[in-house]
Amino acid sequence: MNRWISSVDRVVVALIGLALVAVGAYAIAWDVRVEQIRRWTSRLDRPTLAALPDQPWWQWALIGTFAACLVIGIALLYLNLRRRSTEALTLRHNETGTDVSVGLGPVAGGVAAELAGLSGVRSTRHRATVDRGLPTVTVVATADPDIDVVEFTTRAERIARATNRSLDGSAVAVQILLHLDRVDSAK
Repeated sequence: MNRWISSVDRVVVALIGLALVAVGAYAIAWDVRVEQIRRWTSRLDRPTLAALPDQPWWQWALIGTFAACLVIGIALLYLNLRRRSTEALTLRHNETGTDVSVGLGPVAGGVAAELAGLSGVRSTRHRATVDRGLPTVTVVATADPDIDVVEFTTRAERIARATNRSLDGSAVAVQILLHLDRVDSAK
């Protein structure tokens, strides 16, 4: 998720929250018999308000509101749930001065293969995405429940540092997650 999407999410949540707070405050004020709220409510034209659902445009207004809310909801879900794939990373070769393009997908595959070779690791999954504007290599290692977690963590950190060094200090996050199998599934 990038900053623009998170800003839109926060604005939508703030507007809905403010509307709910206003309606709740109005209901509480009505319940405790605040005179100003009672006065405002008495000024409403009740017969006109009661006749609104009988108007010919009312059904179309409800359908339009439902459709707009549905489209906005689906758009927000799509923006929040999609994973943005990374573009090729451009590195400058120090000796020749040429630019080299590196895809982070194969880099993630290499990290996953290296982790798969560690003792106790059963399987690995990898992906390269953009998370909050930062290219991220994510590897999920599934391991035996009796794996030496300290040794795994030490070797995983070494692999992550080596990956960052090989990418010439580029702004790439390397995320290694360890999932342990259940004890009863290991037998």
